[in-house]
Amino acid sequence: MIAFRGATLVDGTGAPPLPNALLVISDERILSVGRATAEAVNALPAGTQVIPADGKWIIPGLIDAHVHAESDDDLKTMLKWGVTTVRLMAEDVVAAEKLARESVGRHDIPDVLPAAPIFTAKGGWWDQGEPPDANLDRFPATTEAARAAVLQAKALGSREVKLMLDDMGWCRDPKPRLPRMKPEVAAALIGEARREGLRATVHAPHLADAKEAIADGATALAHGALEPFDAATIAVMKRRPVFYVPTMDIFEFLADTRAFVDSVLADPRASAGLPAEKVALYRSSRYADRYRERYPNFANVERRLPALRENLRKLHAAGVPVALGTDMWAFPGLGVSIEMDLYVRSGLSPLEAIRAATRTAARSLGIESDRGGLEAGRRADLVVLSADPLRDVKNVRAIDAIYKGGRPVARTSSR
Repeated sequence: MIAFRGATLVDGTGAPPLPNALLVISDERILSVGRATAEAVNALPAGTQVIPADGKWIIPGLIDAHVHAESDDDLKTMLKWGVTTVRLMAEDVVAAEKLARESVGRHDIPDVLPAAPIFTAKGGWWDQGEPPDANLDRFPATTEAARAAVLQAKALGSREVKLMLDDMGWCRDPKPRLPRMKPEVAAALIGEARREGLRATVHAPHLADAKEAIADGATALAHGALEPFDAATIAVMKRRPVFYVPTMDIFEFLADTRAFVDSVLADPRASAGLPAEKVALYRSSRYADRYRERYPNFANVERRLPALRENLRKLHAAGVPVALGTDMWAFPGLGVSIEMDLYVRSGLSPLEAIRAATRTAARSLGIESDRGGLEAGRRADLVVLSADPLRDVKNVRAIDAIYKGGRPVARTSSR
């Protein structure tokens, strides 16, 4: 049994922090949370490891509701930044489900909850060299093929699918636009997924595409919308609900890659937490130039940033659940704190940004009874900080310790 004594707890619900807390862990679960009174400490069972945490802050393990991992090292890096659970967008259902099962027993990577497969049109976005799924058709051309692919995905263990509804003109123009999935095929995929009890997350940055996905029954939008939301759509998203995953960092990154990277690396904790060769690469002119060549419509993205920020403020204020996800390939793990900071800059409080990265992200994955909080009975995923995240949300980078399932995570001493 482990007891953290004296820290300030931020539990992920949005409630005010609990100072001078006593957080007790037994095996992989939180046993109790309360005040660290002398009576409570003295009542701990003999043999309890009491960890003095005066002057520390404890938050739930962070959850990234939109990641792509190019390697096992990416997942390891995510955990070292305090990310204990991720929604992994994946092409292959069998491989993703295997990784998901293995991740639960590993303490060097987050728990992986896949959204797989990623459905798209043939030649469309996410058919640009990404592998097919050997067990089903990721590129269904008819409604019948779409429904059959969803049924096969479920049979293989999928609990969530992802759809791409985007010709990518918003960031690729004047390059040729990519084929976009037919509306009837998208409707068949989402409709069959919902009938079979699967979640359906949709990549649809244009509002018209997002509204189509919502009408079809999507459970989450995997990106922010580039145009202002209307009141009727907001009402539907709140009522159902439809989770909103803004991925503000990706839009900021594509609008001005050089400025974005410089802003991130201006925090010594960020640069110190990255390999020196990565820092050198990110700072090089060729790195930013590569993205300007790949996504030349950066001026359009920059023009859309005010609408993206206003959408985040408006949907959050209306009660639409905002779940944090990054889609941030450049800074795996670190991207969560980048995204939280962008939420605060858009008008949310640090407490609300933390909730998006914990409780609401857990809700979007259907694991809110087990993750995303610091209440008794939940799995003991938590991050101990040496600086106050409510004063500056970037202080979630001031990591003192990480626990996944009640066990400390081995970390380098670079931060």
